Amino acid sequence: MINDKNMKKIFVKEVLGSRKYFSYRTDLVLYKILLSIVVLTAMFFMTSDIFLSVLFSTEVFLIFTLINKMNMERMKKEGMNKLFTRIKKDHFKRKLSEINAADFELLIGYLLEKEGWRNYIKKGHHLYLAEKEGIIYCIKIFKLLEENEVEKTDVRSMIEFMGQNGIKTGYLAVTGSISQGAAELLEKFNHKLDIRVLDIDELYDRVEKQNMLPEDESFIDQICNEKKIAEKEEVKNNVFNSKKIILYLAATTFFYFSSKLIPNSIVSRYIFYYFVILSLLSVFYRILPVDKEVKKVK
Repeated sequence: MINDKNMKKIFVKEVLGSRKYFSYRTDLVLYKILLSIVVLTAMFFMTSDIFLSVLFSTEVFLIFTLINKMNMERMKKEGMNKLFTRIKKDHFKRKLSEINAADFELLIGYLLEKEGWRNYIKKGHHLYLAEKEGIIYCIKIFKLLEENEVEKTDVRSMIEFMGQNGIKTGYLAVTGSISQGAAELLEKFNHKLDIRVLDIDELYDRVEKQNMLPEDESFIDQICNEKKIAEKEEVKNNVFNSKKIILYLAATTFFYFSSKLIPNSIVSRYIFYYFVILSLLSVFYRILPVDKEVKKVK
C-alpha cells in the first residue's frame, strides 16, 4: 500500500511543502527538455552533424531523467518519514488531551520505569520522586490544555521543595507551555539546580522509543482522506504561474534566434510559436481581473 503511486505523490508533496506536486514534476520535464534542446542546438553549431547532436542531447536527457528519478526516490523516503512522524505526533497529542491528570501521571511513571527508573513515589500535589543510578529526581507534572501555561509560582514551589529536601536534579513534565516568568526563574537557578523540561515533543520521542504508538500502516486511510489533490486547479496555477513568464520569454527569445540561425529549422520555429502563445496567455491571465472564486448560489 505504501508503494502505491498515490502514496508516493503524497510523500513527495510533504517534502515540497506549499509547492504543488504537479508544478514540481512539470517544471522538471520542462527544464529537462529545454536543456536537451539547448545542447542539441549547441552541438549542431559546433559539429554540423545532426545525428551526433541528437545522440548527445538524448544522452543528456536520459542522464537528467535518471538524476530526477533518484531525487524523487530520496524525496519519497524523506517525505514518508516526515509525514508519518507528523501524523503520529498529532495522534499522540490528541490522545494526551483525552486522558485525565491521574492517567498522565501514570504514563510518566510508566515511561520512567521502562527507562530504568525506580521508586516512583508521590510526595505532593502532582509531585513525585524517583531514583535512577543512585540519584534522586524531583518530578513535577502539569496536565494542561494546549493554550495554558505553567506559571512562575508553580516552578517556585518545585524549587522550594527541592531546596528543602536537598535534591539537585528534576524534571518538569508539561503538556502545555511555560510562561516567560517561569522560564526566567528556571534560568536563574540553572547554576544550582538541574531542572529539565519534559514537553510534548520529548514525551513523544520517549513513547516512540518504547514502541507504544500504532504502526505506520494504521494511518494510511487517515493520510489518504486528508490529502485530496485538486488536479485541474494545480494545472492552471502551474501553467499560468507568474514566475514562469520570465522563463517563457527567455525560451521564446532563444528559439526565435535558433529558427533564424538554423536554415529550414521547422522544429525550432514551432517551438518558438508555442512559447509565444504560452507567454501571451500567461501575461493575459495575470493582467485580466478574473474572479477565481466560485460564487455560491443561494
